[in-house]
Amino acid sequence: MDALRPDDPQRVGPYRLDGRLGAGGMGNVYLATSPGGRKVAVKVIRPELAATPQFRVRFAREVDAARQVGGFHTAQVVDADPDAPSPWLVTAYIPGPTLQQVVADRGPLAPDAVLRLGAGLAEGLAAIHRCGLVHRDLKPGNVILAEDGPRIIDFGIARAVDASSLTATGAVIGTYAFMSPEQIRADRAGPASDVFALGSVLAFAATGRSPFDAPTLLTVVQRILDEPPALDGLDGELLRLLTSCLAKDPADRPAVADLPARFAEAPASGAPLPEQTVVLTPARHTPPPQPVAQQMRPATVLDPGPNPYAATQTGPVQPMPVPPVPPVPEPAGPRVSRRALIFGGLGVAAVAAVGVPFLLSQDDGNSLKGPDGAEGLAFSADGRTLAAASPDGTIWRWDMSTRHSTVTHIEIAKYSQPNVFSRDLGLLARAMENKVELWDVGTGRAGATLTGSTSYQLQDGFFDSVGLSPDGRTLAASSAKGLYVWDVPSGRTLAVHEDSKTGPTAFSPDGTLLAAGDPFQLRQMPADQVVTTVGDGKSKFWRLAVFSPDGQILAVAQTGYTVLLWNAGTRKDMAVLDRHKATIQALAFHPGSRLLASADRDGTAFVWDTASGSVTATFTGGSAIQQLAFSPDGKTLAAGLESGTVRLWAVP
Repeated sequence: MDALRPDDPQRVGPYRLDGRLGAGGMGNVYLATSPGGRKVAVKVIRPELAATPQFRVRFAREVDAARQVGGFHTAQVVDADPDAPSPWLVTAYIPGPTLQQVVADRGPLAPDAVLRLGAGLAEGLAAIHRCGLVHRDLKPGNVILAEDGPRIIDFGIARAVDASSLTATGAVIGTYAFMSPEQIRADRAGPASDVFALGSVLAFAATGRSPFDAPTLLTVVQRILDEPPALDGLDGELLRLLTSCLAKDPADRPAVADLPARFAEAPASGAPLPEQTVVLTPARHTPPPQPVAQQMRPATVLDPGPNPYAATQTGPVQPMPVPPVPPVPEPAGPRVSRRALIFGGLGVAAVAAVGVPFLLSQDDGNSLKGPDGAEGLAFSADGRTLAAASPDGTIWRWDMSTRHSTVTHIEIAKYSQPNVFSRDLGLLARAMENKVELWDVGTGRAGATLTGSTSYQLQDGFFDSVGLSPDGRTLAASSAKGLYVWDVPSGRTLAVHEDSKTGPTAFSPDGTLLAAGDPFQLRQMPADQVVTTVGDGKSKFWRLAVFSPDGQILAVAQTGYTVLLWNAGTRKDMAVLDRHKATIQALAFHPGSRLLASADRDGTAFVWDTASGSVTATFTGGSAIQQLAFSPDGKTLAAGLESGTVRLWAVP
């Protein structure tokens, strides 16, 4: 829980607000106390939504239906006022981690645990559907693993099954990675849409990632609409159940009423553990043993605490005590915190050993503990400050000598899109739909808004990448509509190149070259002249790109989990680095230009010697690594994890 902000109310209706539990696209969620002393979660709708009469009608209708939802696997709605100046909804408070947090901290669940989780969640969805509601935003962050079983939370965007006329035509509502195809197309989303989301959530529990995971929003959408789910490593009845839930056609998915029994009766593959107890193990992709001299040494962990997007963490008033766990021997290397969680309804005893040297997220007076996912990560030029940006609207800066942090609040992001800091950490450029917003890091004030295409379908106008020139005066961003180049001080559009679409954007260290597009082109600034094409000129669905500090090497992440090293001087391919087993999500060059770090969505990172193409160090982060940054002295590698943790490793 975070402290209340100055602009937060002290009371909502009869409830006294005690602190913030989180925030999302629909509003803010607070921990509160009822007049009788019971702990509850209060969700207050945003003023801009409350000002819409259509929204109020829909919200009132959904509240009436949500009050009827019962069962052991949902959060009970206990009070609401749809007619208040800022409408609000109150649910019982359920303590416990989200599924997102458990998988991020300890790795995927074993198959029999996933089956039990599926039975519980399907039972919860059946209760919701019996009341005439469709949840529409079932995701790992909206599943609380309470001590007496899993709970489905956050009815913020649920809608009545017969209320399609109250939903704007073409409105896309939900979380993209767990949306059904019909939601993405903005078609009518009925109970079968929740079944698709259930399949995605259980696939995440079993594998540690969304079955349609991809580095860009556009690719996620394309995979959900057109590609089969990635269910690698699963087999038996669990695989068959998830495959049927994830059918593209809603008519081909099983009825939710049949799923609790099917999940409960399904045999798990492999040898079952005694007494239906499942041990949650750390992430699957563990590197082979290496000489001690080649291992990354964990120096620091930045632990962000609870996910702010786990909006309505609702539940029983008196939390059941968590039994202590005896010390568990563990290997050297990165570790996760030592604690045990008993999920009675799941029949799961989750045991994970953790040791953290110290926190790099000291309490700075705002009672915040760190970023919810690092979408931007950078060191200052002198190495004294590390900054991270989060989609929940916080910019974190840590003093590397004192380990104290300061936080700046900006507008909460509607979607998870690219971010980039200026070299002096004074400016954050953040993509938001078809535009790039500029924010002052120190004050949180909004600067210029650089607009791209204003006419597009679905996410064609969304930017896949954002790049700032070294002097911070030029910004480039690439979308399916073209490559946009702006002058930052004036906000003026310098160029729009429709022949260079999607793909990454990367400026050379001296700012004279811009690498962008797909096929990947090298352009002479101000980007009007194409100097050459990187690679063979054919589309490789380039994902990321970064120049070495000396400007001699351009590293480009490709599909197929490889990194191409391209010599910017000779303009020839140097080598292909092939070691990753999952999509590469981050690249960073060592300040000495010879070493390159790459990291993937499975949480595995490698440090490469670009001269020999060999791996000099390997480490695992415990969850998908989204960002990498070397300190200016080259002694520390920072990794921003999807779980919201920023870890620092000493570079050997």
